Amino acid sequence: MILRHKKRSSYLYATSIAVFLFAIMAVLLLSGCSMLKLKIDAVYILKTDPEKAAIDFLKFLNDKNPDYIYNNLLSIKDKNNISSDKFKDELDLILTDIESIEIEKTTYLGYVDNDSLVKVVAQFSVKYLNGETKKYKKYIYLIEENKEWKIVFDKTFI
Repeated sequence: MILRHKKRSSYLYATSIAVFLFAIMAVLLLSGCSMLKLKIDAVYILKTDPEKAAIDFLKFLNDKNPDYIYNNLLSIKDKNNISSDKFKDELDLILTDIESIEIEKTTYLGYVDNDSLVKVVAQFSVKYLNGETKKYKKYIYLIEENKEWKIVFDKTFI
């Protein structure tokens, strides 16, 4: 009698887990959430904060959103060297030939020599409007300001 009860409870437990997982999958699929998006989001969650800032930078470049980059990802020192309008104009000019940017991989490399900058290597593909696609591997330097990671443009793009 006790043996039957244990089998029954383990069967109910397994069934309830399966129903729960099925319900979650159904909600995700019906909500229009793609599995690729879920995979990307899961990978993003596991990244370091500097890597997330580098990913955000490339994402907002792809979205052609220089305002977000200037307001949220540019270091104070860099903001003091360029106005928002000039930054937007220069970035818009660079992005005119770009159709899309696809991030392939980011790797956190840690602090560089002076202990205030960190380095992230980003590998990404750029698809240009003329149909050409080029792969890039770029070091992105970041500095922490007010507990947020900011791109150091003068070091990253020289």
